[in-house]
Amino acid sequence: MLLSIQRLVVREFEAMVEQDSGLETNGEMSNIDLLREMNSTSLAVDEEDDIAAVPLSIEQKMEMLNCMRQFIEEKGMESAMPTLRAFEKTIFSEATKKRQTTLDSFFK
Repeated sequence: MLLSIQRLVVREFEAMVEQDSGLETNGEMSNIDLLREMNSTSLAVDEEDDIAAVPLSIEQKMEMLNCMRQFIEEKGMESAMPTLRAFEKTIFSEATKKRQTTLDSFFK
């Protein structure tokens, strides 16, 4: 999850740098002008985000749950516990749906 956020930030930064490199100006652009120019080209950047994500394994999902639980406990965010429990319920039910189909798969 953190890696996905980092990738998104890098993409946005690279898009801003690319946008600025093609601009010809005779003076200084205000922040409003820069934001307006960036927003006009944001559709091209958003199209890249539509790439299908690779599904996470049960192990990855469980690791994320553990990290979320630890973060919530460290920050004392009791109000986030119901959301965490909902995630746990979904992931645990997904994990229990996986059944042994052959003897070989049991020993993998």
